Amino acid sequence: MTNNQLGNSEQECGLDPMRRLILSALGGTAAVLASPPLFAKSAKSPEPSKGNSEKIFTGYDRKRSFNNNELDGTPWIASQIGNFDLDDPAQNNLAKIKMTNNLVGKRTYVPMLVRLSLGRDQEPGGRLLGAAAMFTWQLQIPDPSEFPNVPKGTALMRSMYTARYLDPHTMEPVKELKNPYNGKMMLLEDSLFVENFLAFPNGGSHFIEEPQFANDAAEKAIPSLFKKWGDDLVIFMGGVYSEPGKHQPRMTENMWAASYKDVMDPSVSVVRTSYNFMSVKKAFEKPWTGYAFSDEDLLLSLAYGKKVHSLEDIPDFHKRVVAEKYPDRL
Repeated sequence: MTNNQLGNSEQECGLDPMRRLILSALGGTAAVLASPPLFAKSAKSPEPSKGNSEKIFTGYDRKRSFNNNELDGTPWIASQIGNFDLDDPAQNNLAKIKMTNNLVGKRTYVPMLVRLSLGRDQEPGGRLLGAAAMFTWQLQIPDPSEFPNVPKGTALMRSMYTARYLDPHTMEPVKELKNPYNGKMMLLEDSLFVENFLAFPNGGSHFIEEPQFANDAAEKAIPSLFKKWGDDLVIFMGGVYSEPGKHQPRMTENMWAASYKDVMDPSVSVVRTSYNFMSVKKAFEKPWTGYAFSDEDLLLSLAYGKKVHSLEDIPDFHKRVVAEKYPDRL
């Protein structure tokens, strides 16, 4: 397959939850692929945005943990794990899942190092915080009693996001830190949430809890954009929260890179994949930043991560900083 053929799948959808889940995480939403329909509400957080309403979406309104063994459902396993035709929507989708997750039912972890900076309109901005973040993902076969009409081959994505904030100078955990841009003390609250979404066979996706941000039709073909770059295969998954409203501006862009040979090789069940992410959101959506609704400063996130499938392969730093405090996230 030529590089030109790899680039033809440019019908990527800005409403793909697998892409936006990263924005939800890193931006405070905070930082890569997803609870009952009720959220645990935080008294100090604005309510989620719905279309053009005045309510504001924030990750702190999400449920923080799975409580009923939701991660123990039947693992979703694909019938094809290599030799993908990236011009075919279904096989394109399988290649995306193999790179960002896996096709063989394993639990996936995406540990990340994050830098959060402040963007300002009239004055210089700069670094604000660091973060040690991690996704825990499990693909499952949807329970037909809960999802009776999904297409054959649909995967249910269970996701936990965990992040602890770090001093930007030492990149070590910190509970409070002075915001140098407004002079207020930030009493930092760990970012924890869970999400679920359906990943349809031809590339579309549907957030179960947040349909206002993603509601792709199950029958619609939405191939992702791949490029062969030397020996690597790179997937581009960017998008915006495109509905107008007080949650704007909000956007994300992320890229995953893995060995092209390994992605295409059916004897390689899981692939080593690196991950880069950036996002933009309004700073006031993090209640502890000390910003009011009327403030225009932006919170910018930049992350580097890698995908692993065993606890042993999680970096020692994340074992100490994230897993020791939140062992339930494993």
